[in-house]
Amino acid sequence: MSTLRKKLAAFFRPSVLPAKTRVLMENEGLVFAEEKVRITVVYHRLKAPGRNIRHKRETVWGSLAISKERLVGYAFKKRIIHLPFRSEETRSVKFSCVNQKVLVIAFDPAVFNPKQSGSMEIRYHFSRALEAYEIIRDLIG
Repeated sequence: MSTLRKKLAAFFRPSVLPAKTRVLMENEGLVFAEEKVRITVVYHRLKAPGRNIRHKRETVWGSLAISKERLVGYAFKKRIIHLPFRSEETRSVKFSCVNQKVLVIAFDPAVFNPKQSGSMEIRYHFSRALEAYEIIRDLIG
């Protein structure tokens, strides 16, 4: 494989948890990790500075990791969710599992950024969704 091809493959590797994040999560007691996951992000009546989205659905690939302290999710190389379990914001997030194969994380973005409003859902499609949901439920209490 050529050097350029290797660099492009490393840059566009959408489904891997970044190495620094994996080390951090392992130090906190990594409980669950899943890579190469299809993610659907759904926006409902989202208002943010410069954005007004009535309804939009995006599909991306990424990863999800759960430690004893936090939940972290990445889409491509961008962190899309970071929830410390002991924070006040986490209490307003709703977790559910659909058909044992889709982990749903639903929230109002205004909780994290007062300049935004509406609702968002991040849906992780993978076979271990029920297991991840039960771990989250146990850690949140």
